[in-house]
Amino acid sequence: MENEEDVFIRKALAGVEQAERYGRIKEIVATVVALGGVIWLTERSPGRELRLEPVLMGVGLIAAVCTAKLKRVINQNTKTMLQAISRIPSKQS
Repeated sequence: MENEEDVFIRKALAGVEQAERYGRIKEIVATVVALGGVIWLTERSPGRELRLEPVLMGVGLIAAVCTAKLKRVINQNTKTMLQAISRIPSKQS
């Protein structure tokens, strides 16, 4: 019978891997949608003056990409730590 800690670590690793996959997909979709919105707002604005909406969308896009990258790094570090913990021999009583 497997140790409870091993089961917990295996489930946690599976959860982290699933979160990484979904996070990458969400990051790509959000980036494409936000970039499309910025381009659409920029193209539809009359004249050459700088409007506030495209600037705000650009800042939002940059913030979203930075947040997604931070989440990816956190997930990778969590996965690495769980893998290292799973290699530590457990003390059997």
